[in-house]
Amino acid sequence: MNKPSLNKNGSSLAELLRGARHHILQREQKQATADKVHVVGAGGTLTAAYEQLRIAAEYAEEHVLLQRAIRRFYKRLFLVRDEKQINASGEELAIELTQAGYIANDSLSVETIKTINKLAAEYYQGYDNLHKRRSGSHRQIEERTLDVLAVLIEWQLNDPALTSAYLQFVHQYYMSDGNVSALFKQAPTDLEAALYVAIHRALLKSDLATVRAGLLSRYQKTPDKLDDFIAINQQLDELFDADMVEKLFRYIDRRGAPLRVLKHMIEKDDLIEEKLARPTEFLTAFETQVTNDYASITERINRGIIKSVIFLIITKVLVGLAIEVPYDYLVLGAVAFTPLLINLFFPPVYMLFLRMTLMLPGRANTERLLSQVERVLYGEPQKELIKRAPANFGAGYNIAYGLLFVIVFGGIGWWLHVAFAFELLHLFIFFLFLSGASFLGFRLSRAIREIEAIDSDQNAVTTARDFLYMPFVVVGRYMSEKYAKVNIVALVLDMVIELPLKTVLRLGRQWTAFISSKKDDL
Repeated sequence: MNKPSLNKNGSSLAELLRGARHHILQREQKQATADKVHVVGAGGTLTAAYEQLRIAAEYAEEHVLLQRAIRRFYKRLFLVRDEKQINASGEELAIELTQAGYIANDSLSVETIKTINKLAAEYYQGYDNLHKRRSGSHRQIEERTLDVLAVLIEWQLNDPALTSAYLQFVHQYYMSDGNVSALFKQAPTDLEAALYVAIHRALLKSDLATVRAGLLSRYQKTPDKLDDFIAINQQLDELFDADMVEKLFRYIDRRGAPLRVLKHMIEKDDLIEEKLARPTEFLTAFETQVTNDYASITERINRGIIKSVIFLIITKVLVGLAIEVPYDYLVLGAVAFTPLLINLFFPPVYMLFLRMTLMLPGRANTERLLSQVERVLYGEPQKELIKRAPANFGAGYNIAYGLLFVIVFGGIGWWLHVAFAFELLHLFIFFLFLSGASFLGFRLSRAIREIEAIDSDQNAVTTARDFLYMPFVVVGRYMSEKYAKVNIVALVLDMVIELPLKTVLRLGRQWTAFISSKKDDL
């Protein structure tokens, strides 16, 4: 029997990866001989400690933490509206990111700092001009300038060449996939852009800032040509909300497990493009990566549980001090400690219980992943039958689903009122945090689903879990979407702690530099 050889997809991937590695090597060689920025001065421990608190409060995906830190830095500067400071902000950013632990000391070149300064000046000018034109709401202007600036600067710090190569490969693969066009009665004119957005969301888990920055770079649109910049961003806003993007996202997300493992291989194996030419060796390495991914998912879930517990406790303490305790004094005349303690401790304990119900896939899933990736890279294209009529469960199921909400929320609320003297406010806070914990747990369970190539079996425990916590997941998702737009805890930290802290530390560094210059004059 002839051994399989790379098909068109596999050959394209190998070529794209070789180009990306060459680009990265050239950049590393250039950086090795360049002058670097060295960070000295006090404040590193304090800055790093605050950053951990801020991360817990925001509860963002790990891969966007650096981007969010850069965004917060420039949001402070844009509020001050000091163009001179913004135009020379690169070195101050390097100091802050180094002290916060995001980048290593002596890792940024002077040339990179100049590029960052140029980007900051360009996008602040766009930010200012958009405000003068009143082109969109304040939030929309931030999305088109501040958010994009943070992504572009992150790309200066971490070369995205490998990610771009992977993205191009997956985009080419799905554009040649007849199943994608079969999703629509008539192929949309902007299918390529919609597919780009869906791949980012489903396989890279990118936020809209990253997707927007990527599309603006592809179309070569910058704020210096303001009319074009406004027009393209309006088109992107419409694209992000389009139904076809959601349809593509669901198609790719459910079938993306082997491509996610492949992405992890690209990130961790420097020899993958050579192994691709040797199918047996590649598939063995792929199987090893699947095993490593199972272990990585376990670690991610455990870390996520810890972060979720910290997040819930911080938020609950602030809510208790601001709302619950004053309410008890005003209405009841004293603090109702039983509802207060239940509301504080039950959601974290509940999350630990959810963790016990999350199980990794078995050997059958690994075998399916191997066969799927072999077909993608070595096999002949196979058309999948996806033109199935969507399941129609009828009005009875929807009515039963609505009754489930009433039974679960009503039953638990009645029991807490009778057994523990919960008042309406206590019940509201209890359901608020229980729903938040349920959604956080559901998001963690998605890490397992993302690596599943076959449907997991439902046992009595998981069935009971889903029956009881699905109403809370739905409510928690709704709250999370609203919370992401107005994160009260993050706003408090930004205004009460971060702004004064970073200002004092910056003034301290400036004063130290001034004293040092005076010493040199003696």
